Amino acid sequence: MIRGVVLGQVWATKRNPRLAGKRLLLVAEVVEDAAGRRRSGRVVVAADDLDARVGDAVVVAFGSGARNAEEACSRDVLSDAAIVQIIDSE
Repeated sequence: MIRGVVLGQVWATKRNPRLAGKRLLLVAEVVEDAAGRRRSGRVVVAADDLDARVGDAVVVAFGSGARNAEEACSRDVLSDAAIVQIIDSE
């Protein structure tokens, strides 16, 4: 999992039917070090069922965690990254 911030939405004219109705968002990874929080430079595309918006702080799960977030106990969901939490405050 990573912590990140939503940069925007990915638009596609064609997508797999299993992804119909799901938004795909660009998420920039945020890391914390001695200087504070900063973007690491890593950007991922994550499926979103939580209605995250640009600028929202989010948690992104990968692999089986992402597939389970999309559809519980499913091995045939075509998603390797999914937003699983919108961070309200810290």
